[in-house]
Amino acid sequence: MGFDSNSVWFVTGCSSGLGKSISKAVYDAGFRIVATARSTSSLSYLPDGPRVLKLCLDVTSGTSIEAALAAAVSHFGEINVVINNAGYGLRGDTEAVPEEEARNQMETNFWGPVRITRRAVRIFREVNGQGQGGTVVQISSLGGWIGFPGNAFYHASKFALEGFTESVAKEMDPSWNIKFLLVLPGGVRTNFASTSIQATPRHPAYDHPGSPLTQLLEYVANPASQDTWSDPAICARLLVNAVVGQQERPLPVRLLMGAETIPLIRGDIERTLKEMDDWKAETESCSPKGGARLGVSA
Repeated sequence: MGFDSNSVWFVTGCSSGLGKSISKAVYDAGFRIVATARSTSSLSYLPDGPRVLKLCLDVTSGTSIEAALAAAVSHFGEINVVINNAGYGLRGDTEAVPEEEARNQMETNFWGPVRITRRAVRIFREVNGQGQGGTVVQISSLGGWIGFPGNAFYHASKFALEGFTESVAKEMDPSWNIKFLLVLPGGVRTNFASTSIQATPRHPAYDHPGSPLTQLLEYVANPASQDTWSDPAICARLLVNAVVGQQERPLPVRLLMGAETIPLIRGDIERTLKEMDDWKAETESCSPKGGARLGVSA
Protein backbone atom coordinates (compact mmCIF):
# COMPACT_ATOMS: atom_id res chain seq x y z
CA MET A 1 0.00 0.00 0.00
CA GLY A 2 1.69 3.18 -1.16
CA PHE A 3 0.97 6.65 0.13
CA ASP A 4 1.17 9.84 -1.90
CA SER A 5 -0.53 13.23 -1.87
CA ASN A 6 -3.70 11.66 -3.29
CA SER A 7 -4.19 9.40 -0.27
CA VAL A 8 -7.43 10.15 1.56
CA TRP A 9 -7.57 10.04 5.35
CA PHE A 10 -10.94 9.93 7.14
CA VAL A 11 -10.65 11.04 10.77
CA THR A 12 -13.37 11.20 13.44
CA GLY A 13 -13.50 13.44 16.49
CA CYS A 14 -11.43 16.25 14.98
CA SER A 15 -12.82 19.18 16.96
CA SER A 16 -10.18 19.14 19.69
CA GLY A 17 -7.58 17.09 21.53
CA LEU A 18 -5.68 14.31 19.83
CA GLY A 19 -8.09 14.29 16.88
CA LYS A 20 -7.28 17.92 16.14
CA SER A 21 -3.55 17.16 16.28
CA ILE A 22 -3.99 14.14 14.00
CA SER A 23 -5.91 16.21 11.46
CA LYS A 24 -3.19 18.85 11.44
CA ALA A 25 -0.48 16.21 11.04
CA VAL A 26 -2.30 14.56 8.13
CA TYR A 27 -2.81 17.92 6.41
CA ASP A 28 0.77 19.04 7.05
CA ALA A 29 2.03 15.77 5.55
CA GLY A 30 0.34 16.75 2.29
CA PHE A 31 -2.50 14.23 2.23
CA ARG A 32 -6.17 14.77 1.50
CA ILE A 33 -8.27 14.72 4.65
CA VAL A 34 -11.89 14.22 5.56
CA ALA A 35 -12.13 15.87 8.99
CA THR A 36 -15.30 15.12 10.91
CA ALA A 37 -16.94 16.45 14.05
CA ARG A 38 -20.40 16.97 15.43
CA SER A 39 -20.16 20.57 14.20
CA THR A 40 -17.98 21.66 11.30
CA SER A 41 -17.56 25.08 12.91
CA SER A 42 -15.05 23.42 15.26
CA LEU A 43 -12.85 22.55 12.27
CA SER A 44 -11.98 26.12 11.30
CA TYR A 45 -8.33 25.49 12.19
CA LEU A 46 -8.04 23.57 8.90
CA PRO A 47 -7.89 25.77 5.80
CA ASP A 48 -10.52 25.39 3.12
CA GLY A 49 -9.19 23.97 -0.12
CA PRO A 50 -9.17 21.02 -2.50
CA ARG A 51 -7.38 18.74 -0.02
CA VAL A 52 -9.86 19.28 2.82
CA LEU A 53 -13.42 18.07 3.28
CA LYS A 54 -15.15 18.98 6.53
CA LEU A 55 -18.19 16.90 7.48
CA CYS A 56 -20.65 16.67 10.33
CA LEU A 57 -20.58 13.26 11.94
CA ASP A 58 -22.31 11.75 14.95
CA VAL A 59 -20.65 8.37 15.50
CA THR A 60 -23.64 7.15 17.54
CA SER A 61 -25.85 7.40 14.45
CA GLY A 62 -25.65 4.78 11.72
CA THR A 63 -27.38 7.16 9.32
CA SER A 64 -24.81 9.89 10.03
CA ILE A 65 -21.95 7.42 9.51
CA GLU A 66 -23.36 6.21 6.19
CA ALA A 67 -23.85 9.79 4.98
CA ALA A 68 -20.34 10.92 5.96
CA LEU A 69 -18.56 7.97 4.36
CA ALA A 70 -20.69 8.26 1.21
CA ALA A 71 -19.91 11.98 1.00
CA ALA A 72 -16.18 11.30 1.39
CA VAL A 73 -16.18 8.68 -1.38
CA SER A 74 -18.30 10.90 -3.63
CA HIS A 75 -15.95 13.84 -3.10
CA PHE A 76 -12.55 12.13 -3.30
CA GLY A 77 -13.38 8.83 -5.02
CA GLU A 78 -11.79 6.63 -2.34
CA ILE A 79 -10.71 6.39 1.31
CA ASN A 80 -7.30 4.98 2.14
CA VAL A 81 -7.01 5.45 5.92
CA VAL A 82 -9.75 5.58 8.55
CA ILE A 83 -8.86 6.82 12.02
CA ASN A 84 -11.51 6.14 14.65
CA ASN A 85 -10.64 8.78 17.23
CA ALA A 86 -14.00 10.12 18.45
CA GLY A 87 -14.64 9.27 22.07
CA TYR A 88 -14.88 10.51 25.62
CA GLY A 89 -14.35 9.31 29.16
CA LEU A 90 -17.04 8.43 31.69
CA ARG A 91 -15.83 8.61 35.26
CA GLY A 92 -17.58 7.72 38.47
CA ASP A 93 -18.09 5.07 41.11
CA THR A 94 -19.50 2.13 39.15
CA GLU A 95 -22.49 1.69 41.45
CA ALA A 96 -23.49 5.30 40.87
CA VAL A 97 -23.21 5.46 37.07
CA PRO A 98 -26.69 5.48 35.47
CA GLU A 99 -27.16 2.68 32.97
CA GLU A 100 -28.15 5.13 30.22
CA GLU A 101 -24.83 6.95 30.58
CA ALA A 102 -22.95 3.66 30.54
CA ARG A 103 -24.75 2.62 27.35
CA ASN A 104 -23.99 6.00 25.74
CA GLN A 105 -20.31 5.42 26.53
CA MET A 106 -20.39 2.11 24.67
CA GLU A 107 -22.30 3.64 21.74
CA THR A 108 -19.65 6.32 21.24
CA ASN A 109 -16.41 4.52 22.10
CA PHE A 110 -17.25 1.04 20.83
CA TRP A 111 -20.24 0.85 18.50
CA GLY A 112 -19.25 4.02 16.63
CA PRO A 113 -15.84 2.62 15.59
CA VAL A 114 -17.43 -0.77 14.90
CA ARG A 115 -19.97 0.69 12.48
CA ILE A 116 -17.33 2.78 10.73
CA THR A 117 -14.86 -0.11 10.52
CA ARG A 118 -17.39 -2.48 8.94
CA ARG A 119 -18.18 0.07 6.25
CA ALA A 120 -14.53 1.05 5.77
CA VAL A 121 -13.55 -2.55 5.04
CA ARG A 122 -16.12 -2.65 2.25
CA ILE A 123 -14.82 0.63 0.79
CA PHE A 124 -11.22 -0.60 0.92
CA ARG A 125 -12.17 -3.85 -0.84
CA GLU A 126 -14.82 -2.72 -3.32
CA VAL A 127 -14.26 0.99 -4.02
CA ASN A 128 -10.49 1.38 -3.91
CA GLY A 129 -8.46 -0.19 -6.69
CA GLN A 130 -8.03 -3.97 -6.52
CA GLY A 131 -5.42 -4.86 -3.93
CA GLN A 132 -5.00 -1.24 -2.90
CA GLY A 133 -6.72 -1.94 0.41
CA GLY A 134 -6.53 0.50 3.28
CA THR A 135 -5.70 0.96 6.94
CA VAL A 136 -8.01 1.25 9.95
CA VAL A 137 -6.52 2.96 12.99
CA GLN A 138 -8.39 2.57 16.27
CA ILE A 139 -7.51 5.13 18.94
CA SER A 140 -7.71 2.97 22.03
CA SER A 141 -5.90 3.83 25.25
CA LEU A 142 -3.62 2.54 27.96
CA GLY A 143 -7.08 2.00 29.46
CA GLY A 144 -7.71 -0.58 26.75
CA TRP A 145 -5.15 -2.82 28.47
CA ILE A 146 -5.22 -1.82 32.15
CA GLY A 147 -8.21 -0.82 34.27
CA PHE A 148 -8.09 2.03 36.77
CA PRO A 149 -10.66 2.78 39.48
CA GLY A 150 -13.69 4.87 38.62
CA ASN A 151 -13.55 4.28 34.87
CA ALA A 152 -15.22 0.88 34.52
CA PHE A 153 -17.38 1.68 31.51
CA TYR A 154 -14.64 3.61 29.71
CA HIS A 155 -12.36 0.60 30.13
CA ALA A 156 -15.15 -1.74 29.03
CA SER A 157 -15.54 0.26 25.81
CA LYS A 158 -11.81 0.22 25.04
CA PHE A 159 -11.30 -3.45 26.00
CA ALA A 160 -14.20 -4.28 23.69
CA LEU A 161 -12.70 -2.21 20.86
CA GLU A 162 -9.38 -4.00 21.21
CA GLY A 163 -10.96 -7.46 21.14
CA PHE A 164 -13.11 -6.54 18.16
CA THR A 165 -10.12 -5.18 16.25
CA GLU A 166 -7.88 -8.18 16.96
CA SER A 167 -10.59 -10.50 15.71
CA VAL A 168 -11.66 -8.63 12.58
CA ALA A 169 -8.02 -8.11 11.56
CA LYS A 170 -7.62 -11.90 11.43
CA GLU A 171 -10.65 -12.22 9.16
CA MET A 172 -9.06 -10.25 6.33
CA ASP A 173 -8.00 -12.03 3.15
CA PRO A 174 -4.33 -11.07 2.61
CA SER A 175 -5.10 -10.19 -1.02
CA TRP A 176 -7.34 -7.36 0.17
CA ASN A 177 -4.32 -5.60 1.73
CA ILE A 178 -6.38 -4.26 4.65
CA LYS A 179 -4.40 -3.47 7.80
CA PHE A 180 -5.35 -2.56 11.36
CA LEU A 181 -3.55 -0.62 14.05
CA LEU A 182 -4.51 -0.13 17.70
CA VAL A 183 -3.05 3.03 19.24
CA LEU A 184 -2.67 3.10 23.03
CA PRO A 185 -1.82 6.56 24.36
CA GLY A 186 -1.10 7.05 28.02
CA GLY A 187 -1.47 10.52 29.46
CA VAL A 188 -1.65 13.13 26.70
CA ARG A 189 -1.71 16.88 27.27
CA THR A 190 -5.16 17.49 25.79
CA ASN A 191 -8.54 18.35 27.22
CA PHE A 192 -9.43 14.65 27.55
CA ALA A 193 -8.77 14.61 31.30
CA SER A 194 -10.99 17.67 31.81
CA THR A 195 -13.68 18.73 29.34
CA SER A 196 -13.77 15.35 27.57
CA ILE A 197 -14.53 13.51 30.79
CA GLN A 198 -18.15 13.08 31.82
CA ALA A 199 -18.26 12.70 35.59
CA THR A 200 -21.16 11.32 37.62
CA PRO A 201 -21.88 12.27 41.25
CA ARG A 202 -19.93 10.24 43.78
CA HIS A 203 -21.51 7.33 45.62
CA PRO A 204 -21.38 8.04 49.37
CA ALA A 205 -19.90 4.63 50.15
CA TYR A 206 -16.82 5.48 48.03
CA ASP A 207 -16.59 9.23 48.54
CA HIS A 208 -13.88 9.47 51.18
CA PRO A 209 -10.18 10.44 51.17
CA GLY A 210 -8.81 6.91 51.20
CA SER A 211 -10.80 5.48 48.30
CA PRO A 212 -8.89 4.52 45.14
CA LEU A 213 -10.93 6.85 42.91
CA THR A 214 -10.44 9.79 45.27
CA GLN A 215 -6.68 9.23 45.14
CA LEU A 216 -6.79 9.01 41.33
CA LEU A 217 -8.78 12.26 41.14
CA GLU A 218 -6.20 13.99 43.32
CA TYR A 219 -3.43 12.77 41.01
CA VAL A 220 -5.20 13.99 37.86
CA ALA A 221 -6.04 17.37 39.46
CA ASN A 222 -2.39 18.00 40.34
CA PRO A 223 -0.86 20.09 37.50
CA ALA A 224 2.52 18.45 38.16
CA SER A 225 1.09 15.07 37.19
CA GLN A 226 0.85 16.23 33.59
CA ASP A 227 4.51 17.16 33.33
CA THR A 228 5.36 13.71 31.97
CA TRP A 229 2.29 13.39 29.74
CA SER A 230 2.83 13.16 25.99
CA ASP A 231 2.70 16.01 23.50
CA PRO A 232 -0.33 15.44 21.23
CA ALA A 233 1.45 16.88 18.18
CA ILE A 234 4.30 14.39 18.59
CA CYS A 235 1.83 11.53 19.06
CA ALA A 236 -0.02 12.58 15.90
CA ARG A 237 3.15 12.69 13.82
CA LEU A 238 4.19 9.26 15.13
CA LEU A 239 0.83 7.83 14.09
CA VAL A 240 1.02 9.30 10.58
CA ASN A 241 4.62 8.18 10.12
CA ALA A 242 3.80 4.64 11.29
CA VAL A 243 0.91 4.31 8.83
CA VAL A 244 2.85 5.82 5.94
CA GLY A 245 5.95 3.71 6.63
CA GLN A 246 4.19 0.35 6.99
CA GLN A 247 5.73 -1.05 3.80
CA GLU A 248 9.22 -0.69 5.24
CA ARG A 249 8.27 -1.39 8.86
CA PRO A 250 5.09 -3.46 9.30
CA LEU A 251 2.51 -2.06 11.67
CA PRO A 252 2.48 -3.53 15.18
CA VAL A 253 -0.77 -4.84 16.62
CA ARG A 254 -0.52 -2.07 19.22
CA LEU A 255 1.39 1.19 19.03
CA LEU A 256 2.04 2.55 22.52
CA MET A 257 2.41 6.28 23.08
CA GLY A 258 4.02 7.75 26.16
CA ALA A 259 6.91 6.49 28.28
CA GLU A 260 4.66 5.42 31.16
CA THR A 261 2.79 2.91 29.00
CA ILE A 262 5.77 0.55 28.74
CA PRO A 263 6.40 -0.13 32.47
CA LEU A 264 2.68 -0.25 33.25
CA ILE A 265 1.87 -2.78 30.53
CA ARG A 266 5.07 -4.75 31.09
CA GLY A 267 4.24 -4.95 34.80
CA ASP A 268 0.77 -6.21 34.00
CA ILE A 269 2.20 -8.87 31.65
CA GLU A 270 4.73 -9.98 34.26
CA ARG A 271 2.01 -10.28 36.93
CA THR A 272 -0.08 -12.36 34.54
CA LEU A 273 2.84 -14.64 33.70
CA LYS A 274 3.53 -15.16 37.40
CA GLU A 275 -0.11 -16.04 38.06
CA MET A 276 -0.04 -18.47 35.13
CA ASP A 277 3.01 -20.18 36.60
CA ASP A 278 1.59 -20.18 40.14
CA TRP A 279 -1.65 -21.81 38.96
CA LYS A 280 -0.22 -23.91 36.12
CA ALA A 281 -0.97 -27.28 37.71
CA GLU A 282 -4.55 -26.34 38.48
CA THR A 283 -5.05 -24.93 35.00
CA GLU A 284 -3.71 -28.02 33.26
CA SER A 285 -5.71 -30.33 35.53
CA CYS A 286 -8.89 -29.09 33.79
CA SER A 287 -7.87 -30.71 30.49
CA PRO A 288 -7.34 -34.32 29.42
CA LYS A 289 -3.74 -35.46 29.39
CA GLY A 290 -1.86 -33.55 26.73
CA GLY A 291 -4.54 -30.87 26.55
CA ALA A 292 -6.59 -29.67 23.61
CA ARG A 293 -5.11 -27.32 21.04
CA LEU A 294 -6.91 -24.51 19.31
CA GLY A 295 -7.17 -24.88 15.56
CA VAL A 296 -6.28 -21.23 14.92
CA SER A 297 -3.33 -19.13 15.96
CA ALA A 298 -3.92 -16.69 18.80
